[in-house]
Amino acid sequence: MEIHSVEMLEVLKNLIVNGKKSLVSSRVSVEKNEVLELITELESILPDEIKQANSYYKESLALKEDAVNDANDIVGRANVQAENTIREAEDTANRIIADANSEAEAIIREAKAQQAQMVQENRITQLATEQAREILEQAKAREQEIQRATKQYLEDRLNAVSTLLAKTYNEIEKNKKTL
Repeated sequence: MEIHSVEMLEVLKNLIVNGKKSLVSSRVSVEKNEVLELITELESILPDEIKQANSYYKESLALKEDAVNDANDIVGRANVQAENTIREAEDTANRIIADANSEAEAIIREAKAQQAQMVQENRITQLATEQAREILEQAKAREQEIQRATKQYLEDRLNAVSTLLAKTYNEIEKNKKTL
């Protein structure tokens, strides 16, 4: 008479339930060879589909681990690239601002020098004041223009970093879905 897997599990359960009980704990002693024989017989009658499913399951765990490792590598590289891009953008912006400030200061010095020269030469004081004001306004306008351009440059670089991170995230999500 052939015993089915469910019946074998019941026999195994009975061996454990009816085994010699320890006096001080919930441990039970069973006949090792008898239990191993039942397990071996149970393994031999398992359908090939279950064995194959177990194999697939183990492979899927390995694939998942590889995918997680790949995703972590991608995120790490993206973070490094984003940090480098941000650092470069900040350096560029700081140089642009410093250049703009130097240029504005030079224009202001030039305007003040022209104003002083016109006053010293007793030319029309009103004309000198008006021209100096215009130069100062031009300098301020140039400074504002440079600051707007710098802000736009930083915003563009940060948007590029954001796009890169979004693409990386989408790749990770895509890889997760393929699992």
